[in-house]
Amino acid sequence: DRSDIDKMVAADASRQQEAASDPAVSVFVSANAGTGKTKLLTDRVLRLMLDGAPPESILCVTYTRAAAAEMQNRISARLAEWTVMTSDDLAKDLAAMGIAVPSQSMLRNARSLFAEILDSDDGPRIETVHSFCQSILRRFPIEAGIVPNAELADELEQARLKMQVRESLMQSGDPAMESAIATLAEHAGEGNADDLLANLVRAEQRLDDPAILANLDAHFIDNCGVPADLDPEALLSKALDGIDSERLRAAAAVLADCEVKTHVTRAAQITTWLGEDDFGRRYHIDLLISTLFTNGQPSSERGLSNAALRAQLPDLVGILQSVQRALAGFVIARIAERCRQLTRALYVYGRAFHVGYTALKRRLGLLDYDDLIGLTNALLQQSDAAEWVAWKLDSAIRHMLVDEAQDTSPPQWQLLRRLSDEFFDSPMDDPDARRTLFIVGDFKQSIYSFQGADPAVLGVVRLDLQTRARTQHHPLRDLSLDVSFRTAQPVLDLVNRVMDGLDGITDPPRLPDFLAHRSARKQAGGFVGIWPVTKVEANPRTLPMFAPPAVQLPEDAAAQAAADVTRRLAGMIGSHRLSSGRLLQPGDVMILLRKRGRYYKLLMAALQRAGLPVAGADRMTLQDQIEIKDLLALGDVVLLPEDDLQLATVLKSPLFGLDEDGLFELAHGRGDASLYARLMSHRGADSDIGRMAERLSHFRAVADRASVFSFFSTVLGACRQAFRARLGSAVDEALDHFLALAQSFGNGGGVSLTEFLALVRGSGGEVRRDMDAAAANEIRVMTIHGAKGLEAPLVVLPDMLRASSNRDRLIKDSQSDFVYWAPSAGGRPDFVTTAKMQVDDAAKQEENRLLYVAMTRARDGLVIGGWEAAHQRFMKSSAYERIRDAATDMGSFVTEDDGTLRLQEDAPPAPVARPVDTSPPPLAKDADKPLWLEQPAPVEPSPPRPLRPSQPDEGARMAPAPGTGIGAASTAMARGRLAHRLFEILPAIAPSQRADAARRMVASQTDVSAEAGGVLIDDVMKVMAMPALADLFSERALAEVSISGVVGGDGVAGQIDRLYVGAGQVLVADFKTGPMPQVTPAAYTRQMALYAALLEQIYPDDDIVTLLVWTEAAQIQELSADARQAALNPGDLPGTA
Repeated sequence: DRSDIDKMVAADASRQQEAASDPAVSVFVSANAGTGKTKLLTDRVLRLMLDGAPPESILCVTYTRAAAAEMQNRISARLAEWTVMTSDDLAKDLAAMGIAVPSQSMLRNARSLFAEILDSDDGPRIETVHSFCQSILRRFPIEAGIVPNAELADELEQARLKMQVRESLMQSGDPAMESAIATLAEHAGEGNADDLLANLVRAEQRLDDPAILANLDAHFIDNCGVPADLDPEALLSKALDGIDSERLRAAAAVLADCEVKTHVTRAAQITTWLGEDDFGRRYHIDLLISTLFTNGQPSSERGLSNAALRAQLPDLVGILQSVQRALAGFVIARIAERCRQLTRALYVYGRAFHVGYTALKRRLGLLDYDDLIGLTNALLQQSDAAEWVAWKLDSAIRHMLVDEAQDTSPPQWQLLRRLSDEFFDSPMDDPDARRTLFIVGDFKQSIYSFQGADPAVLGVVRLDLQTRARTQHHPLRDLSLDVSFRTAQPVLDLVNRVMDGLDGITDPPRLPDFLAHRSARKQAGGFVGIWPVTKVEANPRTLPMFAPPAVQLPEDAAAQAAADVTRRLAGMIGSHRLSSGRLLQPGDVMILLRKRGRYYKLLMAALQRAGLPVAGADRMTLQDQIEIKDLLALGDVVLLPEDDLQLATVLKSPLFGLDEDGLFELAHGRGDASLYARLMSHRGADSDIGRMAERLSHFRAVADRASVFSFFSTVLGACRQAFRARLGSAVDEALDHFLALAQSFGNGGGVSLTEFLALVRGSGGEVRRDMDAAAANEIRVMTIHGAKGLEAPLVVLPDMLRASSNRDRLIKDSQSDFVYWAPSAGGRPDFVTTAKMQVDDAAKQEENRLLYVAMTRARDGLVIGGWEAAHQRFMKSSAYERIRDAATDMGSFVTEDDGTLRLQEDAPPAPVARPVDTSPPPLAKDADKPLWLEQPAPVEPSPPRPLRPSQPDEGARMAPAPGTGIGAASTAMARGRLAHRLFEILPAIAPSQRADAARRMVASQTDVSAEAGGVLIDDVMKVMAMPALADLFSERALAEVSISGVVGGDGVAGQIDRLYVGAGQVLVADFKTGPMPQVTPAAYTRQMALYAALLEQIYPDDDIVTLLVWTEAAQIQELSADARQAALNPGDLPGTA
């Protein structure tokens, strides 16, 4: 119904989706961004249920919990709408899903599905693969080899366990482990060892294998050509024998006379090395190597000399190259040996860590996300009960749907493949036995390799499905969706031009070639802007020699680019008109970056300085927030108050609020005394400093006796308002997450404040935010990875130049799957270089897919920008360059005065509506007055509000028993309420524990004496033990059931004490705690008659049995159907004996 939709294109897209949602066939779908994958999944689930598939037999696997919740909500909302739609509207809705002529049974099924799922709580299972695995392990814990009810450890708990394992390895005393740790400490650098370990554990899936180290050694020998008996010292001796020292000295003399600094430095190093004795030359061989080699490769002839040097000594290059040849064998062998030593040390440490961490988790009954997948795969493939478990699961799952298939990792695919093995053997012509598989994904959007996703698997799965379908004669549709309902055509035109032919965008022949995008919003208009690149001349500031430099805003290219983006956005917001006709608002803007680095912080600061409303970071690291740093510093001070620097930091924070002058006055002239001692000397004084000393003493006392959570709760109870006053209300989010971490730490058994502080600083305490802020009118600044699944009217990509990458990383060999550790400094062996080229190619391809994801988040407009700086951002081979060249080739972009390339397509003007005459019609001169005008209002229908079965009408209310005073009546009411509460709660408690539970409930009552309570417990227990009431107190029975409806034209609303729905019979019981009368009061009979009349409407084919249960007499009185019917006719009600 949207006015900007091209009906012909939309109709074509609908036909594609109808074919994909057909429940009678299995389907593999390649879907471009914005083509409605969630709608397609929803339609297929609905069509499966309409086709007769039991809802509980449908499993839909999504990538995120948010996606699962979105699908669940859409399905529930659709089913709820069907229950109240007119027949025509329902038929139209089903036709829009591809069901042209629904049968009457299908229409009835559509209306009843919502109630059926709501009643049974057995709807389609829509969950992430991790939650699905968790449910399997919870169901088969013994078969999986884990303790029942194993819990999923949160990030803080995992960090705590990992710290324990690392500490145990440090103290193991194993010589091999000590050597490995020493190697890591020497080469990894501060803070990098944990990253290396995490990367190894993520990349290497075979650390459980006891033979992994032996296999690694064999790999280096057999595949890498690094012999086990390699002796670098022997190679060095041979190299030194091949060096002509005199000729090299002559070359150094010529180099020393050169005016080029590089050659002079080389001459000095060579001369220094030649001046050493034999031992010195061996020990300082790197001095010579560094002059002739760069990262393990011989320097080029051009780098060794120039024309003037060669004129002076024609053989100069030959001399230096002869030294290079003499050293080459040693250099290559040493580089290879270093790689082997580093890699082996990492594997020794990594395997021991993995084994220890796994054992610790098992001992504590904890799991992490990797365990969920690994244990489930092992359960289905390797365990003794694998066939039985697989059969149990296969029999429950008849239809499987997989969303975002391109982001699924190989182990996850292994699991889903095992679950769907039998699908292709099912008879497709029998709807009751039919089993189908539905997979939807987009290779172009595979951007999560760092989480284990392998985009190549998607194509492998497609070919595997085709082979299996062909072999088993199972119908399989292979479809592609190309119509975007999200993005305007001008943006898609640019996307098509940029992406077509780009590496990593598709994977032929396993997947179809690139399919150009079409927009269903062809009538919407749209725009693309390519801002000029920001360039700033390097102008380093001269810093004063002794005084601290003045605080200034950064002025480099990154800072200027952030300012430019802010200025341009400020000019667009409130003035640029979107295709919908409204003006651009802050909430319409989403700025996407590749990572959260310095530029991210500069951009956030620039937006905030300009007064533009901006949302917080999509991911927040707690320890980087100033308010959390203050709390951590307070923890340090509590543990070590003599730390003057931390105490000074805490005193200046909102926790105490001491200003600069006050701190100077406190600290100055204290001699050898600590700042803490000086502060405590003011304790008890009626001054600000005295009160600060009291506060710190109080905090220390709380920390000594309370848990970590209680300590920080006390601190924030006293200081939260101070944080808000200084930093704004935004601090609440970080403070609340910090408290949640402290609580989680305590729940996991943590008690040490020192350990908690180390955990937060070590893990960072990362917090993920939901940035799909439809209601918040704020600019969103986030990473491209975080924006997956989101969209915005305007998307800005301000950092599209190629970034430098100097970070050393582990390199995985695609042939052997071993992971090499070979830092670039000093050179890498050829086998690592080859592996790195493959890794770099894969990274470049993922960068291209990342660009695709970023560009297709836009609905109406896309803006591209960038900044150029030496050694940081480069134009060559950048995304900006590709986009600019594509825009130029399109020929439809115009260049504006400021250098911006712009493509603007305006939406066609909306048709002018004909004016509608809204004036009231003229009054007839002789109009007759309506008859009701002078007549009295009709009598209001009786009763004006629903009847209460326990109080049907005023005349039927029971008077107190003769002789019963007001106080006694009040006590009787309290006794009745307590009895009903006991009947509600006790049946759900184990029989052996009911008496204790009942006594506790009675003891909590102030209106019932202990003696009366004891009698009441005995009465309740006797009634619950009556065989005739066994069904009413069983697990299937319901307590305190609300019921409402219409009986004889009157509204009725009440609450049934106890209800049991059995096979062909419904039991209703109402408990009466007073004395049993000789004749049943008419009000009681009418009460049960009303209940029965309502239940007969719900269960028309069942017998309704109504029981009055007199607890004091332990008697059951059944009211007959005749008595109930008479009770509904006033005047015909006889007393019931």
